[in-house]
Amino acid sequence: MASEATPHTTTAPVLNAGTQPRLLRVHVTPDGESHLQDLPVSPDAGMLPLTGMTARSYNPSNVSWHVAPQRQFAINLTGALEVEVSDGARRRLGPGDLVFLEDTHGKGHVTRLLEPVTCLFIRVDGDFDVEAWAKAVG
Repeated sequence: MASEATPHTTTAPVLNAGTQPRLLRVHVTPDGESHLQDLPVSPDAGMLPLTGMTARSYNPSNVSWHVAPQRQFAINLTGALEVEVSDGARRRLGPGDLVFLEDTHGKGHVTRLLEPVTCLFIRVDGDFDVEAWAKAVG
């Protein structure tokens, strides 16, 4: 019988230096087209300037083209969905996936709720720079 290694006991969690959290950014360019961008999140990324937070549960459905109501993070807690942007890119999202929605104008995106979904929406200050935050700039 093989024995499992016992994790080292510490007084605080130890960062996994080999893995960075990832963020999917849904953004719009000046021509009104929406795009997806993968951003690694630096271990040095600071605290977020939160202005509000809410959780919502949704039934499976297709939500046609729409824009984000405001710039906000979305964390998929349960279920699966697919997001499609106007440049044709699609991404399937599952539990734990982190998204920053900032396509508040232009063509927007389509959301396909593939099964019951619960999401946590986290609002940030209007001048929040997600790229600088993820890179831990400033």
